[in-house]
Amino acid sequence: MDPAHRERHRIGADGNPVYREIFRRPATSAGGVLLAARITARAPGIVHVPGGGTHHGRPDRASGFCYVNDAALGILEWLDHGLTNILYVDIDAHHGDGVEDAFADDARVFTLSVHEAGRWPFTGTGHGPTHANYPLPQGATDTDMLAVLHHAILPLVAARRPQAIMLQCGADAIEEDPLSRLSLSNQAHWAVVHALMGSAPRFILLGGGGYNPWSVARCWAGAWGVLNGHTPPARLAPAAEAVLRGLTLNRAAGRNPPEHWFTTLADTPRHGPLRPDTVALLGL
Repeated sequence: MDPAHRERHRIGADGNPVYREIFRRPATSAGGVLLAARITARAPGIVHVPGGGTHHGRPDRASGFCYVNDAALGILEWLDHGLTNILYVDIDAHHGDGVEDAFADDARVFTLSVHEAGRWPFTGTGHGPTHANYPLPQGATDTDMLAVLHHAILPLVAARRPQAIMLQCGADAIEEDPLSRLSLSNQAHWAVVHALMGSAPRFILLGGGGYNPWSVARCWAGAWGVLNGHTPPARLAPAAEAVLRGLTLNRAAGRNPPEHWFTTLADTPRHGPLRPDTVALLGL
């Protein structure tokens, strides 16, 4: 790609590195989400696309390591198949800005994002006719996420009765992630998956952010289990344990990972007092 095009599309800048799979990785995620939308548009059901969730991508440029906005493409596919009432929910630590902006003027799509306050891309406050934002304070726990689930997300589902729900389940909101300061366990994510998977005829579960490989693997494997009605085992099978022991992280958290990151899926729930900022967000 010539320098002018790289500059225009922000390739190699703004957290969008040039790497070997720079085309194949986004193309695979976009294709997966588009296929999921086609499948569920034709026959209601549930599809899991862990490679999806690149929610920062823009129509004309990459943003935040998101070269193509696969979530927006999937929603457009649903719209092309005639759906007129779609709910997009995002629980990544970073605001789902690309998806919110893509449908800001489209009453057929409502976007709701729960993310860390004051974190890049420094957007995601307030509410509007087609969006709602719940920026949680640093240190927010499962208690805060479950309060948003029960006092904001589920009431919205009940009011809108969407034909389809897409959930971006970024694992970077989990406490051990190096790029956020939220303190959720993976059980908070699973609770959101469980609550939404049966709340509309069509449900697509995406991945998203996550920069601790053990948190990502354990969270998304457990989310797949939720979709399939499985309870996590007390101890993983040797083959699964071997996969987790084979992961590496070149950050402080990867130098001496705790044993339970290798042998279990479920975190211990992390509860605490409901944060005053969360109380104010929810008007409780």
